[in-house]
Amino acid sequence: MNAKTIYRLSVALTGAVQRLRVEPRRDRETRRGPNIFTDWWLQSFGFALAGLYAVGFVILYRSRTWIIGKTGLPIYTDFGNIWMAGTQALHGNIAAMFNSAELARLNAAVFEPTTFFYPNWPYPPTFFLIAAPLALLAYRWAFITWDLVTLLGCVVVVYLIVRRRAAIALTLAAPFTAWNFLAAQNGFLTAALLGASLLSLERRPILAGVFIGCLSYKPQFGIVIPLALAASSRWRAIVSAVATIALLTGVSIAAFGVGVWEAFPGQLMAQTGVNFPASQDADWGYLQSVYGLTRSLHGGAALAWVAQGVITVGVAIIVWLVWRSGVRYPLKAATLSAAALLATPYAFAYDMAALVIPAAFLARDQLERGVLLGEKTTWIALFGVPLAVLVTLGDKLGGPTFGGTPVSLFAAMLLFAVIVRRVLALHLRATAPSAPPALSPERPTPYTMTRTTRKPGLSKTGLSRVWPR
Repeated sequence: MNAKTIYRLSVALTGAVQRLRVEPRRDRETRRGPNIFTDWWLQSFGFALAGLYAVGFVILYRSRTWIIGKTGLPIYTDFGNIWMAGTQALHGNIAAMFNSAELARLNAAVFEPTTFFYPNWPYPPTFFLIAAPLALLAYRWAFITWDLVTLLGCVVVVYLIVRRRAAIALTLAAPFTAWNFLAAQNGFLTAALLGASLLSLERRPILAGVFIGCLSYKPQFGIVIPLALAASSRWRAIVSAVATIALLTGVSIAAFGVGVWEAFPGQLMAQTGVNFPASQDADWGYLQSVYGLTRSLHGGAALAWVAQGVITVGVAIIVWLVWRSGVRYPLKAATLSAAALLATPYAFAYDMAALVIPAAFLARDQLERGVLLGEKTTWIALFGVPLAVLVTLGDKLGGPTFGGTPVSLFAAMLLFAVIVRRVLALHLRATAPSAPPALSPERPTPYTMTRTTRKPGLSKTGLSRVWPR
């Protein structure tokens, strides 16, 4: 037996031993089941669930329990006030929106009989600029157009953040998306403006300021935004936002007169009086904030304000520290957008459609850097629990509804906690004695379990390439 034959036998034996070692490992991997965090699984699940939502909406519409009622008249919903505001703006009768008795009379003449009409118009006069074009359409078409256009804006922004088709599917399938679509409220618009401002802030601060200025139609979600801009010295964005607000104010005055701005503070105070100092037996569950949760647990107004103040100050401090630090920008954006939803005492379930923005920035960072232990499980909880509540409660008349439970508040808190935990992990990594000088996708972080040689960006084949098992 010559040396060449001995070498061939050794190679064959080595290969056999390696196959014996590898095959059991493959068996174990097969028994684990499919990885649901791949593009194919996420898209299949998301589009299928969104399809079920669409079928449900068609059933509601054909049964005359959504948009148009059994009498052929529109059903009064949140969108009813928006459409009515646009109608009065076109007819030059905006004063009616600031007169509770006149507003109730107008609504009663247009909508199906109901036991309650919203007595106040709580939005700044700049919102008439949005509502007026909708009133050019018949109510049902205005309702559907508003839903589809604002949803499209939200989906586009989320896709531009994550750059994955799965992001589109999951945005459409999100439970808060379904709830906002049902009410035709402005949660999609809030999400689109918030996401677009943060998406453009790094490279186009002036454009970001324009989006922030447009977001002023919902000023309660801007409590912590100026703080983050100041902490990171984004002065051009601040100037642009102020200029945009001034321009929108001027246009609204030119179009509708100064009287609308004179009447607005009174309406705002009246709406505040309806929501915050109400009696203990009011429907506090609809207010998806720490203030609302405290009141729904039979806490007094003073205790509720203290609890909300603690949360608002706490998230503001975190936003300040994060935006002053060298944390990666996607985590900064995720922190700010989640904090914006927690800092306000005035938020409803439809507003939480904007949770897709911090979720998108968090997913972007995970795709680029890997996941921490337990983050995949957190994603399942963030999606699954609200979905279960939506399916269980729905929109039950005379009883608890999906919008009347604090599930969206808890989802916002959990998402914010996951983001902060990730920021702290990065900080501990940076301050460790053996820490490398920089973090990059080519160098695994303490929470990255696989090595990738892709340049900073996203995998083209599936989430499993970057989100290891």
